[in-house]
Amino acid sequence: MTANQTLTRDGGEPATLRDGTAGDEDRLTMPASWLRALHPRRGGAKVTVKRPDAGAPEALAAKLAGHRQTVLDELPRWRDQELAAAGAAYLAGEPGATPLGAAVAAVRLSWQDQTLVPLFAGGWLAGRGLEFAAAAVAELASLDGEIAQDTWGARRLTAGQYPNNWHAWNRTELATRVRAALAAASDAEYAQVVAALAAIREGGPHHRVAASYLAPTETDWVTADCAEASNVNPHLANTLVAAISTPEQAALIADHTYPYWTLRSLALPATLVDGMGAEAALPVLAGWIGRSYDADGERRLLGVLAELPTDEAMRTLLDRIDQRYTQPAFMSAAARFPRRAMRFLAASTGKHVDLLLSAHVLGHPDLVPEVVATVGEAAAERIRKIADAVPVAAAPPEALPPVLVSPPWTRARKARKPVVVSGLTCSDEPAVLWAPGERDNWRSGDAYWGQIYNQTWEQIAQQAAGNGTLHRFWYHEVPLFVAGPEKLARPLLDTWRPTGAWSIASWLPQVAARFELAALPLVLDLARSGPASAGAMLLPFTSPEIAVLMADWLSRLKSVRATALAWLTRHPETAARALIPPALGKAGAARRQAEQALTALSARGARDVVLRSAAGYGPDAEAAIDALLAADPLDALPARMPAVPDWADAAIPTPINLRGDAGALPPEAVRHVMTMLAISKPGHAYPGLAHVKEACDARSLAEFAWTLFQRWQAAGYPSKESWVMNALGLLGDDETVRRLTPLIRTWPGEGGHARAVAGLDLLAGIGSEVALMHLHGIAEKVKFSGLKSRAKQKMDEVAAELNLTPLELADRLVPRFGLSADGSMTLDYGRRQFVVGFDEQLKPYVADAAGKRLKNLPKPGANDDPELAPAAHQRFAGLKKDVRAVASDNIRRLEQAMVSRRRWSAADFGRLLVGHPLLWHIVRRLVWGVYDSSGQLTGALRVAEDRSFADVEDDPLTLPEDAVVGVVHPLELGDELAAWAEVFADYEILQPFPQLGRETYAPDPALVAEIEAAKIPTGAVIGLERRGWRRGEPQDAGIQGWIERDLPDGRIFTVHLDPGIAIGYFEFAEEQHLVDASVTGLDPITASEILRDLLEIAR
Repeated sequence: MTANQTLTRDGGEPATLRDGTAGDEDRLTMPASWLRALHPRRGGAKVTVKRPDAGAPEALAAKLAGHRQTVLDELPRWRDQELAAAGAAYLAGEPGATPLGAAVAAVRLSWQDQTLVPLFAGGWLAGRGLEFAAAAVAELASLDGEIAQDTWGARRLTAGQYPNNWHAWNRTELATRVRAALAAASDAEYAQVVAALAAIREGGPHHRVAASYLAPTETDWVTADCAEASNVNPHLANTLVAAISTPEQAALIADHTYPYWTLRSLALPATLVDGMGAEAALPVLAGWIGRSYDADGERRLLGVLAELPTDEAMRTLLDRIDQRYTQPAFMSAAARFPRRAMRFLAASTGKHVDLLLSAHVLGHPDLVPEVVATVGEAAAERIRKIADAVPVAAAPPEALPPVLVSPPWTRARKARKPVVVSGLTCSDEPAVLWAPGERDNWRSGDAYWGQIYNQTWEQIAQQAAGNGTLHRFWYHEVPLFVAGPEKLARPLLDTWRPTGAWSIASWLPQVAARFELAALPLVLDLARSGPASAGAMLLPFTSPEIAVLMADWLSRLKSVRATALAWLTRHPETAARALIPPALGKAGAARRQAEQALTALSARGARDVVLRSAAGYGPDAEAAIDALLAADPLDALPARMPAVPDWADAAIPTPINLRGDAGALPPEAVRHVMTMLAISKPGHAYPGLAHVKEACDARSLAEFAWTLFQRWQAAGYPSKESWVMNALGLLGDDETVRRLTPLIRTWPGEGGHARAVAGLDLLAGIGSEVALMHLHGIAEKVKFSGLKSRAKQKMDEVAAELNLTPLELADRLVPRFGLSADGSMTLDYGRRQFVVGFDEQLKPYVADAAGKRLKNLPKPGANDDPELAPAAHQRFAGLKKDVRAVASDNIRRLEQAMVSRRRWSAADFGRLLVGHPLLWHIVRRLVWGVYDSSGQLTGALRVAEDRSFADVEDDPLTLPEDAVVGVVHPLELGDELAAWAEVFADYEILQPFPQLGRETYAPDPALVAEIEAAKIPTGAVIGLERRGWRRGEPQDAGIQGWIERDLPDGRIFTVHLDPGIAIGYFEFAEEQHLVDASVTGLDPITASEILRDLLEIAR
């Protein structure tokens, strides 16, 4: 065998490397990645086989020498002395050492030292020859490592056994290197080795499969081994994937392969195609779809299908185009086989197909005549319709913003010489500055973290003292800092550090609010180690150290850029004073980060603050900072401009229109827009985008951003292009919000938690009523607790900015949806008009001009106005979506207000509830109470259709300006309950939730006993979360052992679960027993509501 020897498929032309062009669409062109990965076979794809290093035997001998005596001393204690003797002979270097001895040594030593694996292969090949190496590989396949009598050893595998995965993984590389050498051997040497392997096959199934793997040209061996494996040892089927070459062989092992193993790399899929050919391999590969354990394996498999030059491969991808990971593979196939892709897309349907076909036809106009001539008339018409469509006229250069004609990155840039002012330092002391109500909000966090069990505070303090850094059960120590005696907790704040970040957002704010500056070292350390989980806890604190940290995050970490910007804009003076010294220091990361942070502050209206702070450092510093801020912001570009990916070009046909029907941006200008989006950061848009948004139609920008997002989605959400997500926040509108919110809700379940959290930032960034409404909806109800917690945190930030409580903010987040004052909406079709109303569940309905309620809104007809009617129809469709998103949440919110006894001032009641065009539809269907300063009911009222107030006698009632109002609970009405029920019955008023007819219960031991005796489905217990209950924090083994709910007086009511709920594995226990459900000591309303909830699931 010679150096760099090669082989070819079937003795003919080798499988060619990819050259970047479409080429022959019926020819398999193996990518270089396949050729690097596959297991070479004689007569297969052309690969390069390097000759073993002549020094490999000496290198192996040197390695073995370091282990020889240790292993020789162990061998007498091995259970299999035949193996021990063979291994001893090999290690001793005896001339008669056998391949079995070599295999024994490889098993024993590779377990501890993986670097020996390639040395064994090279040493055997170069030192003992190919026949010895092949035999050793076959022997190795029949062995496994073991630990017996405290000694590392080796054992033989029986027919049905398989090796430890660690050993199997190690030996694969060794076997592949020997197979590659055998594939490139001369005919004579190959025949000699095959003859030797024929004798070795007598050793058993493991020997036989190894022989078939090494010499897959022996098809009779392979067929026989596939049949034996399917009956004797299915685990051997994975090895045989690299040997099969016929559909019959594949069928024998099809049910026994493990796709999660075969798809761990490209090696076996590529080898399968090499051995069977594209057409024959396709059914095998298609059978693996959906059976990989991870996303990488699935993407890898679909990527292999995308390389196959057959109609069936293209059809296989297109049939699954709506499934995860398929679109990126199909787009790759379409680039490789553009004619075939156009044919199949034109003949297919689906929600993604139209967009793909449009982009593909527009991207390959030269292929249209050729493809149209080969497809049916319907498909041809679809292609022609796209190709012949008259595009929106491109605007001339003089109509475009200058930044889109000649952007800075297309011109040579002159480097600005940095001005260094040395000797500057900031000596500000750390401080804490709370927003109104913020400290109280942080302090009143999850009460769970202040509870202790079976320990005293002193014992916990001793445990927390430990060595000051490592605590196995750190979460048992958190309560000390949340609620323990201050004299025990405060001295430990400087040294105690948890070793985990579990639920840090639910307990660290409580510690920070309690101890303030004393807690800063703890908060700062946790924020440094976990910016995404703990960074926001630094927002109230200020210090030069924090300012520098925030500048670093702003520049370097996408996940916390929003937090860094929030801190900088909250503390501009402190930030400026701390960042001016590094911004005028020597060149490097610290200076660059400080400059970026100061520029960001200036862009947010704090330019004067920054300059005033600079003046405090002297005239030289002031002049240098003034020059920094005076630089053209359009020239502030990253050192390395990002490349816009090819898949983004598919969005270019979606026009971006200039305002006033002045035409659309030409393709090159659209690419410049994408570049601006690519260099924008969350919370910091490239300034040129402001010029774009001023010049272009907002709706077309939003539509373009959504199309770009769809292309990113189709590409598999590549993280390098996550700027596309940010683009939705920069250019999106309410329709973007409606489309995106359902995805945000589902992403965590698809491994996309970080993307979902970025979506929350996006909703907050858009900031419209509809965006905040959907953000609030996620904070209130989503099945992923981590996302729900982050959404609540985001809502708290918004509330703090507005100096409101979260509940007060929720009142203000219900959009008015363009409804008139009476809560209706007129839909104008031109010659016809329709009126929108709402029922007691806030479900919209339509009535004609005569007031007759219609089943559905009619579609626009030929006699309707061609512009007004479609717009009105679309407006109603959007209204239904939006109202559906808020209706159930607000009904539930008002019901919870009744249970928790929330109150409103008369002014807020009138403005936010009675005066709201949507909410008043449910407000008027409830009985409201007026309360005195002690919380006692002094009177009840309802809201009439003219928004006036009436009492139970239907007499008009005036609400005093200082009145306090709430949703009245039926237990508060006493004898008036029946009278109010009669009033609502007379007026045929349907209530949005049970109020007057609500079940009420007095505390009764018999009811509690009934609840505790019931076997309750676990799903029903989880369903209590809709009523404001929470599952307890997971304990050991992830078991949630209780449910809890907040009480109006600030306490928490807890009911224990037996056996508890396993996180992510509800099948752990299909039923639960509720333990200790006593309501003794609770007020009548709270006791009644708890009994009502628990009886509902117990009966």
